Amino acid sequence: MADSARFAWITNESVPHPDAECDSEILRTRRFVAVPSIGALVPGWTLIVPRRPLRNLSLASPDEHRELLNIVDEIAGPLRSHGNEVYCFEHGSRAAGSLTGCGVDQAHLHVVPLGFDLTAAAVRRAGGAVDWRDSRTMRSPFGELPQHGEYVVVWRTSDRFTMIGSVPYPVSQLLRRVIAVELGIESEWNYHTHPQGHNVAQTLSMLAGLRSSLSL
Repeated sequence: MADSARFAWITNESVPHPDAECDSEILRTRRFVAVPSIGALVPGWTLIVPRRPLRNLSLASPDEHRELLNIVDEIAGPLRSHGNEVYCFEHGSRAAGSLTGCGVDQAHLHVVPLGFDLTAAAVRRAGGAVDWRDSRTMRSPFGELPQHGEYVVVWRTSDRFTMIGSVPYPVSQLLRRVIAVELGIESEWNYHTHPQGHNVAQTLSMLAGLRSSLSL
């Protein structure tokens, strides 16, 4: 399946479900599907994908934002039980084929357990490519997303401290690069060349108890 149609089976029920392990459903709700992330640099890395075509999450409705945050809380619980903070981030693209969207023309939220502060690392390591500001809307990380231009948003799930960045010069897989550097595996940032199948399998194991357990 081409990257541009990576999640077509989620947004269009007539498209056959792929049999790859990274396309295994962790949970399905009224508006979203959660799957393990191909190229997961750590076990537990999960993607939450809208079930309707959507370029980025700033375009989602308030009801979709509320449901998405409920799903994040449901996933973060078991991930946090392994001892790490859980972070969410999105590369918010505006155009088909944008580097910001990492070649996937469908909105998706990353949920990742990490042993370091991703909000701080993102600002420190991606400062030259992103114009950062902290969000004052702690109730919802989506409250201040830019309505124009491409962006990156990252937040801690424990307190929803949020950093929002405007992206004047798109970079593919920007926060994957940051995470890879912080983990000491800088050469493995690209999911195209490093699918990390062992971490995909561990993600499914860590979140197996969520399958079919959430009804929103």
